[in-house]
Order: sequence, then C-alpha cells, then structure tokens
Amino acid sequence: MPAAQRRAVSQRETGITVKGMVRRESNRRRATSQRMGALTPRYSFVLNAHTEARFTTCPGCQAKTRLRKLPLAIHTEGLGLFILRKSCRVCVTCDMLIVHQAELEPLIRARLRNAEGPSRALDYLVLGTVDSQVWRRGLTGGVSFDELLRNMADFSRHMQIEQIGRGWEPTK
Repeated sequence: MPAAQRRAVSQRETGITVKGMVRRESNRRRATSQRMGALTPRYSFVLNAHTEARFTTCPGCQAKTRLRKLPLAIHTEGLGLFILRKSCRVCVTCDMLIVHQAELEPLIRARLRNAEGPSRALDYLVLGTVDSQVWRRGLTGGVSFDELLRNMADFSRHMQIEQIGRGWEPTK
C-alpha cells in the first residue's frame, strides 16, 4: 500500500496494537469544528478510567511516560470553566496526555462541593491545557475569560483505552 493511502486510513479503523494494547479515537464527535483555545492543539488526550493501569509506558509507542504537572481547563455543570493543575502522565514521543479519572474526579468534586453544597452526578469535560503563567495569575483572580482562551491549547484528539480480557483493545 502506498504511503499516501496508509495515511488516509483513520486510526480508528486500524488501531495501534503493541503487546495487546490498542488505542483508538473516541466515539464522541466534536460539537463544533472550531477550536476553543487560541494556541495550537498539543496533546492527544486519554482519560484513564482503569484504576489498575497506571501507564508508566505509553500504550501506543511503548516509550516511558513522564509525570508532569499541567494546568487543565475543565468545564463542569454548575461551576463552569475553571483551571486545575494536575499531575498527568505524558508521552513526549507521541504527545499523549494520560489523566487518571480516579485522581481527577475527587478534585473536581471538592471544587463543586465548595461552590454548590450537596453532591450530585458529576458531569465534566476536560477541554485542554493552559499556559502555566496564566494559571498562576488565576490563583489571585486576575485572569479574564478572554485571556484564558488566548492562552489555552485544545487537545488534538480525544482517545480511549479500554481493557478486554488479558490485553488492551477497543470494545465492540
């Protein structure tokens, strides 16, 4: 198959299989074709729902992932848009950002509890990363919504990693 045709095949159709692990694009479609942040998209985003998998190696390229603390732009129902600086796994080889859902949700619930009071079903969306200097200014309350958008980078794509049996592959 010529290289031009190989690039035309989507990752969802082919999948990337390495030692029983497969990553694929999310089934969710983008609401709009426009980006929210002004900076160029940087990372492929994975929300890891599996507590037993820590992904010290990248599921796509098998390179070692690094632990980085990044400011994430998160939108929740009831609270709106806020920035949360969170430790994440990053593969610098393929620019994949892996956030562990079990670590993220308690931090979001704590924010919601302070704003609303009684807990309810958690509905949130991680939109992208924000420049660290903007996050620091936001701690003192000095960041406008427009400034946040100018210094925010959307994710280049949202990925899912799912486990079936002994390996990692997409669900049917």
